[in-house]
Amino acid sequence: MRALIIDDEPGVRISLGHLLRRRGYEVYEAATGEAGLLAARRHLPEVVFLDQYIPGMCGDSLLPLLVSPEVGSCVMMITGHVEIDQAVRAMKLGAEYFFPKPIDIKHLCIILDGVEERLRQKYESDHYRQLAGGEVRGNSLIGDSPAMLKVQRLISLLSRNVSTPVLITGDSGSGKELVARAIHEQSGVIGPMVEINSASLSESLLESELFGHEKGAFTDASRCKRGLFEVAGNGTIFFDELAEMPLSVQAKLLKVLDTRSFRRVGGVEDISSNARFIGATNRNISDLVKKGLFREDLYFRINVLPITLPPLRERGDDVLLLANHFLFRLAAEMGRGPMSFAAECADSLRQYGWPGNVRELRNVVERAIIVTEGNIINSASLPTEFRRSRLMVPAAGQSSFPTLQDVEDEHIRLALQYTGNNHSRTASLLGISRSTLHLKMKRLKS
Repeated sequence: MRALIIDDEPGVRISLGHLLRRRGYEVYEAATGEAGLLAARRHLPEVVFLDQYIPGMCGDSLLPLLVSPEVGSCVMMITGHVEIDQAVRAMKLGAEYFFPKPIDIKHLCIILDGVEERLRQKYESDHYRQLAGGEVRGNSLIGDSPAMLKVQRLISLLSRNVSTPVLITGDSGSGKELVARAIHEQSGVIGPMVEINSASLSESLLESELFGHEKGAFTDASRCKRGLFEVAGNGTIFFDELAEMPLSVQAKLLKVLDTRSFRRVGGVEDISSNARFIGATNRNISDLVKKGLFREDLYFRINVLPITLPPLRERGDDVLLLANHFLFRLAAEMGRGPMSFAAECADSLRQYGWPGNVRELRNVVERAIIVTEGNIINSASLPTEFRRSRLMVPAAGQSSFPTLQDVEDEHIRLALQYTGNNHSRTASLLGISRSTLHLKMKRLKS
């Protein structure tokens, strides 16, 4: 879980931060109200400790923003000057607890036990409710990088224009289906979102799946069947792997988009369709048009306001926002307590190239949870390529390449983390003597 401490006293931030990290929280700090609000909106902490008299914005002004749906934190007010009317006002504004300074740590731990249990139960309740409604998704449209903010603006625009076809492009695993579902859900249309993968069916089966067929239309057509355009009704039909659609089916799809009607295979009557079209592909359709592999007229018809999803490697700190989202959700699903990433692990996640995008990130987080015994995930729990990437890829703003000495130092640090700082096991793991290890460790500390 994530916690945010908004207090201008360094001592309070240090002591509270130490306690929260020991309990497995990822801790953020701010010394002013403005910085605290920015951090809260960026990291969406489950728990916020808020000083009543914070510089810049007073606690009473900041509190409603922190408990609003936009952030949704559990806020605990802290103050060095306790007055009954202050506590009452804070509770009315949404604070859950009011602590005088110095904070009674034993009392605070009891309160945190209750808050963590309540959050766990709430998550489980939401999880099972989503399961019952079929609404659980593998990923989430999380991110505040400029590229993702642009995507979110386009989703908002397209949601208000329910008849406009949508083309979503982006690398495999970048979340194209999630964008399609966000457009569908925000549009408020009455009807389901039905999905079809254009690459998974033969030409004849794909046509039958889309438009349905009449009884006797072909050898195995023993009964009349509704197609996905009929099933979608006034909802949405989502074509994944759109670029793999055969040219003959593309022509019939264009007719549906132009006339808002279609015929079942073997049918003679036109059937109206109000379903919205959303297509997704990881290929460059413009290049396919030039090669004659995709109809130019269909491309022009669907390329009205295209959405291009950025690869994860270009989304900056969105990587950590998504990683923490997956960590919280997956740890709860696995019955684990609150977990967090160690600082060096977060650096490794941020610096990795993510060829598999968001799908790969989710899998890496799930693996890390499984192999981690405690509640802090460090770099030793990541696949080998992540640890290599941290050494081999210069940090932002750095032009120098790591030296061999840098590589050795980092390798020793990882080995110490892996063995829980057991020097004998570390020396054995590295194939050196304890005395040699101690000499190298002195260099690390210098």
